[in-house]
Amino acid sequence: MDKSFPDTVGADVAHQPTQLELPDWLEPATRTLAKSPPEVKALVLAQYEHIFMRVIDQIAHGQSLSQILRDDQRDIDYNDFYRWIKKDSVRKQLFDEAQEMRTEFMAGEIIEIADADDSLEDVNRSKLKIDTRKWLMGAHNKKKYGATTNIEMTGGISILGALAAANARVVDMVDVTDVEPR
Repeated sequence: MDKSFPDTVGADVAHQPTQLELPDWLEPATRTLAKSPPEVKALVLAQYEHIFMRVIDQIAHGQSLSQILRDDQRDIDYNDFYRWIKKDSVRKQLFDEAQEMRTEFMAGEIIEIADADDSLEDVNRSKLKIDTRKWLMGAHNKKKYGATTNIEMTGGISILGALAAANARVVDMVDVTDVEPR
């Protein structure tokens, strides 16, 4: 039997090193803003303030928040940044207005996509692009592009039957007799 490879079954593993290096993709996620030290938090919030108006402008010109933050070199966490926007009513209003303006940008894109010279294979892709933009437009600007539902009612509703049934259940006080003596 070849003993160049020691048998690990039943071996004493307590004396073997247990420190394994994790691959980069398996490293723990970065700390969230809420768990950061105060000086780090202040730096991050300053970064948010610094890029906020640029983010608003880029959203109004058709980009998504995730795309903007992904392209930024500062490695800004999407969830923390979005929470920071939602915490302040003025920032949230500016963000919502930028999303509404993006719907107008998307309307122009829809026209360009529809007017493009597509091959037969590209038609389904173009339809998907248009449908996606229409859905986003309806979600971000409900007043102008949201789906509306009209309900028409014909005929009438009569409560006379329900009223008659209720009256039949009412007992006249004259016909009531007390069964227990006082």
